[in-house]
This record gives sequence, structure tokens and C-alpha cells, in this order.
Amino acid sequence: MIIVEGWLKLAPGQIDTIMEAGRAMIAATRAEDGCLHYSYAQDFSDPDVIRISERWVDEAALTAHFATPHMAVLNEALANVERLGGDVRQYSAEEVRRLI
Repeated sequence: MIIVEGWLKLAPGQIDTIMEAGRAMIAATRAEDGCLHYSYAQDFSDPDVIRISERWVDEAALTAHFATPHMAVLNEALANVERLGGDVRQYSAEEVRRLI
């Protein structure tokens, strides 16, 4: 399994300008083959931070996701906002253990 986790910090108030593109991205991505989980969340302590959480069956599914039209639309939306920082990483998970 591939896990993608991270965050993006936008300039104050700019999160609203990408909200529609983000919602469309989530809906389209969740319908993709190989997508196990896909979500964005606004950080409780900083409303200008978007938390990213994804799980994919394998590297091929994630690579196919990067080539989708909805990914291009979201990238265009992100290009039109000021990003103040971010860190998004990909992890390979071999073992999964339920905690709750």
C-alpha cells in the first residue's frame, strides 16, 4: 500500500478560492481504481492549512492518479493561490495494524 500524507499552507483567506476544485478532486479521485482513501481537511489550529491524507493500493494507481484531468484542474487552482509552505510525502506501508 502507498500512503500520501502532508500539508499545504496558503496565504490567509485563500483556502476558499480552491474549495470547489478540492471538492471536485475528492469526488473524482475516490472513484478511481486503486484509491483506498482520499481526503483533505482544514487544520483546526490554522484555517489556512490543508491536511492531505491518501491511501493507494500500489504505485501504479498513484501514478495513474497524477495523470488524471481532475489532477490538472486542481494543480491549476493551486497555481492561482499563494502558497506559504508545504510538505507532502509518499510512504510505502507493508504492515497495517488497526488502532481503533
